Amino acid sequence: MPTQPAFGRRMRELRLRAGMSQAELAAPGLSASYVSLLESGKREPSPEVVAVLAEKLGVTARSLGAEGAGSPEDGAAGEAAGSGTRHAARRYDLVDLLFKARKEEEEGASDTAAEQLTAILSTYGDDPRHDVLWEVRWSLARVHGRNGRVEESRLLLRQLLDDPATRSSAEKREQVARHLAEFSLRGGGLLDGLRFAQLAWTLAEPRREASVAVRAGTVLVNACAWSGYRRWGHEVAEALVARISDEVPWRQRSAAYRESARLGLLTNDYAQARTWFECALEQIDPQHDINAWAEAQYYLAIAEFLVDQGLEEQVDERLARARPVIEVLGHTSMLAHLAVLEGHLALRRGQHDRARLMADAAVATGPWPATHEYGVSMLWTARIYRALGDTATAATVYRRAAELCEQGGAMHFCAQALRELTELPAVQPSMYAAGRTLRPGLDQAS
Repeated sequence: MPTQPAFGRRMRELRLRAGMSQAELAAPGLSASYVSLLESGKREPSPEVVAVLAEKLGVTARSLGAEGAGSPEDGAAGEAAGSGTRHAARRYDLVDLLFKARKEEEEGASDTAAEQLTAILSTYGDDPRHDVLWEVRWSLARVHGRNGRVEESRLLLRQLLDDPATRSSAEKREQVARHLAEFSLRGGGLLDGLRFAQLAWTLAEPRREASVAVRAGTVLVNACAWSGYRRWGHEVAEALVARISDEVPWRQRSAAYRESARLGLLTNDYAQARTWFECALEQIDPQHDINAWAEAQYYLAIAEFLVDQGLEEQVDERLARARPVIEVLGHTSMLAHLAVLEGHLALRRGQHDRARLMADAAVATGPWPATHEYGVSMLWTARIYRALGDTATAATVYRRAAELCEQGGAMHFCAQALRELTELPAVQPSMYAAGRTLRPGLDQAS
């Protein structure tokens, strides 16, 4: 970055020329007091800060730090100064390119952003200025993830985790580890997800910024819930909920409550799950995140159903609100969870034909990337067939649930599925890998 206080002088000069106060130059995450510290040379700006300031001042990042560029110098000192100026100029070119790509991403043109970021790496890939190129790789990893190019994103993140710039910064290590955990959990890599989530939480939990700790803790609670680490998961969930405050963005607050509540569901703590799902729902504005709202509604309905305190009318009302949204969204996992819940509701009411219909629908939804979640869904579906007395179909679905949970690393639920399988009449452990589908609609799942 430009030497201080030269950068501060240039920044102040441009600000005064634009007729702006320090408060007017401030931006989200960039307070007036921080602007003052930059101008006085007491702080050194990051590439992102330079880009934001340059945009507000109506100049390029390169020109913002260009004080003294082109000044005549004599002899070796002049050559050194010229080299330093060229070095800084090239660096500001990088910052400008990065900022333009991020603007494309923010405006929804993620494919264009990916092309621009890839071009930067192709041109400057061997440049030693790691702080800017680190940001380029980080941005490209996030864009690839949003575009569904998960493997390319994961490869970039793994490279970043080994980067010297990452190893020297706890903040960067936490960011990269958390994203690796999220990708692993989403793609069915539960053990990797747990490992990376633990690293992210270890780095984030001691930090003062509540939002950072809440993001990392949310991912670790999710990993613990599916891995069967009940005690550890509850300890992290309690620490996570204690960090939630108004300074944490509402989306993060909602996600933290939802994952903590889902842990309660998976560990049979239904009353706590209900409380936390209610908290999650309070944080969500359906006009801004209809997906999270629908998910919280049907998960809260599940919790109320499992609490079993005469709450069926409330469950029906929640499902009536959430069902149309879920059907429009068409998410496989949501549709499967909805069918399983309605199947168990039908069982409770003695509506056996409807219960069977919903169980068949849950199986017919097909697999989704989070293998462990799909396996647990099949476990609850098998229980419907068992309650209906359809032992053969229940055995088939229990086997499928065990296989999926094993593939995803959810060994606790794999063991649970196998245990319930052996409790079925005329079903022996040796049948684990030998069953065949006996009901229509189950062939694809098996």
